[in-house]
This record gives sequence, structure tokens and C-alpha cells, in this order.
Amino acid sequence: MDGFKGIVSSADSEEAAAGVDQTAASAQQASGSMEDVAGSSEYLAKLAEELNGLVGRFKLD
Repeated sequence: MDGFKGIVSSADSEEAAAGVDQTAASAQQASGSMEDVAGSSEYLAKLAEELNGLVGRFKLD
């Protein structure tokens, strides 16, 4: 009976390890995506500032 428990525990451990690996991979992918979003946000902020400057030339008093 103890041998069977060892097999089940080993299978459970392997399944848990696979779940941890999958979670780590997902977290790494999410982190990369967030870096992309941050970079895009910075670019859009700079672009908006530049556009505001260009539009400001056409404002009437």
C-alpha cells in the first residue's frame, strides 16, 4: 500500500510542478506584455505632446 501512495504522490508532485512551470511562463509572458504596453504608452504620450504643439500653431486668438 505504501508503494501505491508513493506513486500517487509522485504523480501529484509532477502535476504540481507542471502547474508551477505553466504559471511561471504565464507570469513571464504577462510581464513582457506589460512592458510593451508601458512602451506604447510612453510613445503615445510623446506623440500627443508633439501634436498639441503643432495644433497650437493654428489656434486663433
